[in-house]
Order: sequence, then structure tokens, then C-alpha cells
Amino acid sequence: MLKVQCSMFALLFLAMGTLSTSAQSPQKIYSNLDNAASISVTQNHIYIVEKGKNRLLKLDYSGKLVETIGGRGSGDYEFSKPVDVDATNGLKIFVTDYNNRRVQVFDRRAQYLSSIEGRTSFGNSRRYNPTQIAVSGLGEVYFADDESRLTHHFDLDYNLLDEFRIPGQIKSVDELIVREGEINILDRTSETIHRLALNGAYRGFYPAEKVLAIFAQDSGTWMVYKDKVIYEPKTGEGYTLNLETIIPAVDVHVEREGIFILTKTALFKLPAPLR
Repeated sequence: MLKVQCSMFALLFLAMGTLSTSAQSPQKIYSNLDNAASISVTQNHIYIVEKGKNRLLKLDYSGKLVETIGGRGSGDYEFSKPVDVDATNGLKIFVTDYNNRRVQVFDRRAQYLSSIEGRTSFGNSRRYNPTQIAVSGLGEVYFADDESRLTHHFDLDYNLLDEFRIPGQIKSVDELIVREGEINILDRTSETIHRLALNGAYRGFYPAEKVLAIFAQDSGTWMVYKDKVIYEPKTGEGYTLNLETIIPAVDVHVEREGIFILTKTALFKLPAPLR
């Protein structure tokens, strides 16, 4: 059983009331996805990882398909069970390529740049099984390793800076977000959002019962449930967007243009409220 050690930030969340809106109908802007797993949105495009077809999709904001990258394989531009994507500021796109034990890096034109993968040195073999990935505002890369239960931290040139064990309180790493000097991890198994320092030190947690996906910004956190979206700001009053239909979300990304909610089979869009 987890020991309750909620931060003041978490207690503020629990104590704060939220404004509730009338039910909204999400617009489906892309469909027929095959086991989609992750979404990342830049100022110009939407990127979606599609596990079923081992590929990365690039869309515009209306949901029109711009480009398809990948297909099953182990070469450059090929994937085997891609899990997560982080398109940072749109200049580089990082995709965790689980079965190929690497992270592939592309530029904004979808040209292959390099891969982050294990190497053999001094008789020691290092291999990764990357799942969730996040890129900091400084361009440093963090990803969780499913096999070793480590989080690996790389600099802008993909040199390993640090690695630390994922704390035992965390049962599953379902989303990894780096913001404002800390790491946030959504753990759907224990229905918790964990807070870590950038060196892996455990800072605490706050409850996330029935939360399917999160998107964290410096100003606050978006939490997606099957029938609503809740925004909890660090200061001020939060609000709830009720949904007319149930959406089994796997990921979410919020931009000024809207709230993009991804399911395994489709992409939905809601207008983003003024904040």
C-alpha cells in the first residue's frame, strides 16, 4: 500500500473547485487508426505513433494526412512496435522503437537523423527497451526502459548523462513528462501521478483515479477521463469539460488550436477554452 505523501501542489488540486461546462461533442478528425499509442503536436503538425502498422503519421490540424513514415522492419525509417513520440518544438521528432531497442530521431521534414541505442564497450553490452519518452525545454532526452526499470537521460548530442532506477512506488510508466524542473509520470496501474526530481529522487504523488491520459504544462495539468477533461491550474480556478460521448483515450495533447484526444482507432479535437 502506498504511503500518502501528497505535496502542497496536490493538496491545492484537491481543495480547488472547478467550473463545469455543458457537455461538448468532440470532432473526429482522423479515423481507422490501428492501435495508435501516442500523439505529439507542434505549432504546425500532429504526429501519431501507430503500433499496429509500425509507423509514424504526420497530420495537419484539420486531420489531413501529410506524410507516413515507417513500416515494419529494423532499418532506418522502419519500426517494430513503436510506443511513444515527442516532437519537441517541431525541429526534431523522437520515436521509441521498442523491439528494435532504440530511439529513432527525425528532422521536421521527416528525414532520418540518428538513433539512440545501446553499445558494447569493454566487454559490457547495453541494450535498451524504450517506452515513454520526453524531451526537456533544453532539448535533453529522457526515456523509460521497460526491461531494466531505469530512466535514461541524454544531452543534446545523445551522450548519456545519467540513469536512475524508477522508484518502487511506480507500478507502470504510462506517460512521462518533463516540465519546470521535475518529471511527471502517469501510473494507470496505481491510478497515480508521480513527481520526481530530474535526478530521479521521489518527490511525492497525487491521486489520478480513472485518469486515462495527462498533459502537463508549466501553468497546470490536463487530465482526461472517459467522459470529461479536467484542467487543474497551479493558481486560480480550474474547470471541467464534459463530453457528450465516451472516449477511451490513450493520449492527449493541448495547444491553442485545441485539445487533441487520441484513442487506439481515432483522433478527436475539442476547442481549447480560453485560459
